[in-house]
Amino acid sequence: MAPTYLETILLLCCVVTMFSSTSAAYGPRKLYCCVEYQEKPVPYQQIKGYKLQSSKEVCNIDAIIFYTVKNKKVCATVKAEWVRKALARLSSKLKKMSSSNTVTGNPPPPPPRSERNIEPHSVMW
Repeated sequence: MAPTYLETILLLCCVVTMFSSTSAAYGPRKLYCCVEYQEKPVPYQQIKGYKLQSSKEVCNIDAIIFYTVKNKKVCATVKAEWVRKALARLSSKLKKMSSSNTVTGNPPPPPPRSERNIEPHSVMW
């Protein structure tokens, strides 16, 4: 006996429900991938941190994601001179911060509440 119109609709609803619940089971994706680089330099004073993006993981390109004081994400390539200079200054700042905490013996203060859920490989101030 051929399936009736009602049985076909019911089967279609079951399939749609099955697929929609499967994607929801994995939860929302909080992934941000750079797909292109910004060539215009970001002023150093506007940078509050950065994160490394690797093409060996989920994203397609290697990139540095700078976080600005206005909470914008700026994608850049490490091949750009302005990026290398910014990373060197940030690295120097981090070394100074860590050496001053080591000398005084004081633990670093906890990050502000807005910065606690940052992905791994991030550096924020």
